[in-house]
Amino acid sequence: MAELPADRFTQSVVKVRAVGADGVVTFGSAVAVGTGTLATACHVTRDAKSIEIFHGAERWAAETQVGSLTHDLCFLTVRGLQLPILPTRLSTDLRVGERVIAAGFPGGGGLVLDEGVVEALYPYDEGRVIRTSATFDFGASGGGLFDEAGNLVGFLSFKGRAGGSLHFAVPVDWALPGNFVASTFVSIKRTSHTQAFWERPKSNRPLFLGVALIEATGR
Repeated sequence: MAELPADRFTQSVVKVRAVGADGVVTFGSAVAVGTGTLATACHVTRDAKSIEIFHGAERWAAETQVGSLTHDLCFLTVRGLQLPILPTRLSTDLRVGERVIAAGFPGGGGLVLDEGVVEALYPYDEGRVIRTSATFDFGASGGGLFDEAGNLVGFLSFKGRAGGSLHFAVPVDWALPGNFVASTFVSIKRTSHTQAFWERPKSNRPLFLGVALIEATGR
């Protein structure tokens, strides 16, 4: 089986260090989606008073943040950041069983790649949330999920407490102009207490999350 083309996308994934008003440091990851623009998981940066970006020996400060807290997708503006912008592929084109690779910086350490497959696809708000066997840990949230051609298909977002195959990426569709989610992006303020769809109480979560748990664990 041929190796996935990691060299095509690793230069576009960066480490994120977010410092909250209380001094608590949270690590995450992000992917370049435009000149001076990164996409990341909002739960990494939503409470930050300062956000630093690391790529090799280089470091930048994020200046502004917009996004949809509900969908756990935020854009960071980083002046002077020029990284390769990757081709994207809509989640509606993905198929269960396709090979994918997750790329992020777990624990604020080095870049980690993990290969897996698309386990399931769940329609939600003009995209399909991706469940994958490509695993990732805390700190990799906001990193990228790529297909075997090196296309960006999603952003690493959350995992189930049960572990196993319960690793999810939100679709790249949500970040694209004209998509419903992208049209709802607003400036992110630290005073907001909005939860992501997967953080809500069980009674208020999308039904597909319960389906995913049954599919992955059999209970």
